[in-house]
Amino acid sequence: MSRDEDAADKGFAQFERFLDEWSRRDFLRRAGGTAAFMAFSGGIVGFLEACAGTSSNNNSTVAKKGGHVVEGNFTDIRTLNSMLSSDTASNQVIGLLFDGLTNQKKDGTVIPALAESFKTSSDGLTYTFKLRSGLKWSDGQAITADDVKFTYALAYDPAYKDFASPRRGDLSKYIKSIDTPDPLTVVLTTTQVFAPFLASHGQYGILPKHILGSMDAKALNTAAYNTAPTVSNGPFKFVSWEKGQQVTVGRNDNYWGGPPNLDQWIYKVLPDSVAVTNQLKTGEIDIGPIDPGQYDSLTGVSTVGRSEFPVPTFTFYAYQLDPSKPAGPLFQDKAVRQALLFALDRNSMNQAIYFGHATAADSVEPPTSWAYKAKPQVVYNFDKAKAESMLDAAGWTKGSDGIRAKNGQKLKFTMITNAGNKQRESSLTYMQQAWSAIGVEATPSLIQFPQLVSQIVDIRTFDVFLVGFNWSVDPDESPLFHSRNTAPGGFNGAFFKNDQVDSILDQALGTLDQAKRKQLYGQFQDIMSDLVPAPILNFTHGIWGVNTRVQGTDFGPFNQYQFRPWLKNVWVTDGK
Repeated sequence: MSRDEDAADKGFAQFERFLDEWSRRDFLRRAGGTAAFMAFSGGIVGFLEACAGTSSNNNSTVAKKGGHVVEGNFTDIRTLNSMLSSDTASNQVIGLLFDGLTNQKKDGTVIPALAESFKTSSDGLTYTFKLRSGLKWSDGQAITADDVKFTYALAYDPAYKDFASPRRGDLSKYIKSIDTPDPLTVVLTTTQVFAPFLASHGQYGILPKHILGSMDAKALNTAAYNTAPTVSNGPFKFVSWEKGQQVTVGRNDNYWGGPPNLDQWIYKVLPDSVAVTNQLKTGEIDIGPIDPGQYDSLTGVSTVGRSEFPVPTFTFYAYQLDPSKPAGPLFQDKAVRQALLFALDRNSMNQAIYFGHATAADSVEPPTSWAYKAKPQVVYNFDKAKAESMLDAAGWTKGSDGIRAKNGQKLKFTMITNAGNKQRESSLTYMQQAWSAIGVEATPSLIQFPQLVSQIVDIRTFDVFLVGFNWSVDPDESPLFHSRNTAPGGFNGAFFKNDQVDSILDQALGTLDQAKRKQLYGQFQDIMSDLVPAPILNFTHGIWGVNTRVQGTDFGPFNQYQFRPWLKNVWVTDGK
C-alpha cells in the first residue's frame, strides 16, 4: 500500500519503523551495565503461552546424581490437575509430576509409559493397556487400573458432568466404557472408531483414585490437590508452588523408571520474555524459550546451547462469535472477518516481530502434519484496497471520526492477549495500526496468561483474543473448532459452530484410512479458509536454550512441554 496517502497510513509506516528499531530502543531503555542481556519472546496453549546444543546429551560421561535445574518461563501455571489443564505452562509442570498410559518421542511416536504395552482391536474400537507391574504412587500406594478408569471417567462419565474438563466434548462422545478385568489391565471401548485416541488422548497424567475418588465433580474443580498434589506418579513429586514466583518439585524415588538423577526441578516464573532470555545468559535459569529476535545474540554465549525446529504450533486470533455477547454481532458476517485478515501484511509481521522465525499461515493445519494443505480454497495475501472494498460492500462506512459504522454500531472492539509475550504484544499493536488504516478501531489489552485462558475456556466475555495452540501428531482439530467443544471448559471459546465442519471432522475421526482422512482434512481446510472464524497468523518455530551444564535433554517438535520421556535422565555436570 502507499504509506503517504493519509494520516492512518503514515501512522502505519511509523509503526513499521518502530518495529525496525524495537530491539535497539528496548535495549537502551532496559540496559545499564549488565542489562545488555535483553530479548522479547512469544509463546502458547493446549493454549500455548510460549536447548544446550540441539540436544544436551553427553553419552561419553557418566551421569552425576544430585543437583537441580531451573526452567524459566514468563507465565504462571493454572492447575496441576491433568484433566483440568488447558495450557502448556500447566502441562509443562504436570509432565514433571504425572505420567500417562503412554508418552511420545520428539517425532511424535507413541511409546509406553505407565502401560508397558497397548494394542488396538482389529475393528479399531477397543484399546487394551497392560500396566507395568509394581507401579507405585509417590506415597507408596499401588497404581492400578482403577486409577486409570477414574482419571478418564472425569472427562466422559455423566456422573462427572460438572467437572470442567476441556476434554469432555470429545471423550464423552467417543468413550463407551472402561473395564478393569484385573489390577493391571485397562480395556477402553469406544462408541465408534476414534482415530486420534492413542496419539492425542492416551497421555493424560493418571490421577490417584485413593486421594480424589471420594469427591464429587464440583468439589474436584476446586480441590486443594489441583494446586498442591499430595502424591504423584511421575519422575518428580510436588514440593511447593509460590504463585507468580516458582513451582518446585523433588525427586520421586518410587518412579517406575527409577529415581531421576536430579534432586529438584524448578519452574521459575519471570516477568516477561526479556527476563527469560536475560537469565539464560546470566545463568540464573538453565532452560527456557529463546526470543526469535534474540536468537543471533546468543551466538557468542558459550554457556547456552540453542536448538530450533518446526513445531505443530500456530498463533491465531479468534473473533467473538456468540451473538449474545456485546461484540458478537460485529463478526457474524464473514466479509468482515475476511476483510480484517486481508488488511494484515503477515509476511511483514513475521519479519518485523518474529525476525524470520515464523512463516505466514495459509491453512489451519500446521506444516508438520501429514494432512497439511499448502494452498486451501482462499489465500489471504495482503490487500488493503480489497479489505476496504469488502467493508464498504458489507455496509460498514466511515464516519467523520474515520471509524466505520453500520446501523449505528461502530466497528470497534478490544483485543486481548497475555502480557509478557512480546511477540503477541507487538502483534496486537501491529493489528491495531493496520486495522486503523481501514477505519476499524481495535484496542489492545494485556492480561496475565492464566486469566487469558480462563477468558477463552470459561468466562468468554472477550471481543477478540490472540493466543497460540500446540497440537499433537494427529491432525484432528475438533478440540478447537467442533461445536461440541463450545461447552464450558472446552477450547472452542470463540463459539464457532458450523454443521458442515462438524460433519467433516467427525468423518475424519471415524476412519483409520489415512488417505480418506487427508481428503477430509483438505475439505476442512478449504472451508475454514473461507469462513476464517479464527484466522491463523503464523506457524512458529520451537527455539530453546539450555545451559551447557545441563545434560540429557532432547527437545523436539512434539515434546517441548508435557511429553518429555527423557526427564529422569537429565543431569548437571557440576552436581549442583
